[in-house]
This record gives sequence, structure tokens and C-alpha cells, in this order.
Amino acid sequence: MRGGKLHRIAAKHAVLACFNMVIPFIMPEVPAAQKKALAQNVKAPLVYNKVLVKDWQPWVKLGVHEIAAPMSYHSRIKLDYPVSLGGYRHPRNPSQPIGLHMVYVPVGPSPGLDARTQYRFGRAKLLGMEFADFEAIIRDELDRMLGPGGFSAARDIRAITVNRWSHGYSYGANSLFDGEDNESVIEAARAPIGRVTIANSDSAWEAYAHSAIDQAARAVRELPD
Repeated sequence: MRGGKLHRIAAKHAVLACFNMVIPFIMPEVPAAQKKALAQNVKAPLVYNKVLVKDWQPWVKLGVHEIAAPMSYHSRIKLDYPVSLGGYRHPRNPSQPIGLHMVYVPVGPSPGLDARTQYRFGRAKLLGMEFADFEAIIRDELDRMLGPGGFSAARDIRAITVNRWSHGYSYGANSLFDGEDNESVIEAARAPIGRVTIANSDSAWEAYAHSAIDQAARAVRELPD
């Protein structure tokens, strides 16, 4: 779109870098076997909750900067990354306000279910949750984890931001559920389609920037002459 109007363009070649599972819906001409391979990349739902607190004295008293809690809603709770940028300087004194980083990966019941099925159950669960649900969970967990250090959610929390992605991190190969042919599935999913090549970190079945860069370079190399 340009100037509020839709435009159509034509190109000799194209690199398609997007959520790979939707490619068959954009390009119905994708071969059936490749559609099946692309459908195997079921993304994990993901929630990053940010909590602004008035200070981080309780963390100092407890002698921790990060908490791993596999059986809790939030499997990871930590003092936010100490980033200084431009005129902004991250908090250096425990009496200063700071952000907390809290990670929640909603999944379904695990007994007998593979990772893809759990992600689908988790996505449905996530879509049914409201902000009030997250707030109650956050306040409860922080009180129980940090209360011994003097923390009080009612007194110390200044703001909460919920960042949720129904389709978050790309699926990664899992030896518990995936066979030895997994690499061939990845190769089949990202195979060129005529004059179109496929990029995005999804095409590596990884969720990180370095994978997106590597896959972009690979997709450009695969463009036909």
C-alpha cells in the first residue's frame, strides 16, 4: 500500500519470508507433500509478562536475580536485563524501580500428548484468558516467591504489561516425538517453489535472529537465474 491505495507489483523472483505454515494459504499451488511438511511447524504459544516494581530490595535480601520454577505458570522470573541505551541508564541501586521479566509457555495436559498437540491445547487456553487472569496469577506467584524477602504485590507493583503470542516460537525438533527423518521434513518444507524461495527462521525450525539471517542468505542463493 502507498498513499492509502493498494498497488500491484511484478517481480522476476521472490523470497517469501513469513510464518511458514501459512504459505499454502498464500500459494495454493504448493505441492501436497510440501504442504504437509509445512504444517509440521506448529509454533509454541508464548507470553512475556513485564512487571514494574517500586524497588528490588527483596531480590537482594533473597540473594537471587532469577528464579526457575518449572511447575509454576511462569517458569522463569528475573530482574530485567541491565540495558543502557542513549540517555537511559538501567537501575543500579536496589532502591530504584525496575522491571521484572516473567515467562509463561501455555501448554495442554502432557500425559500421552506430543509437543504439537500440547501447543494447540495451550493456544486455546491462552485465547480464553483475560488480563485479570494474568494479573491474579502474577500477584500470587510474586507474593509466594518473593514474600520471604519482604515483597508485597499490593504495595510494590506499579504496572503490569501482558505480551502474548498465540503463535510464538517456531517448532524445534524434539527427539521425544520426532523421528530420524526430521531433517528431511525441514528440507521438504523450505524447498523452492518455481521462482519463489522460502526464508524466515521457521525454515530452520528455530526461533532466533541468527537463524533468520542464515535462512535469508540460503533463500537468496537458491533463487533461479
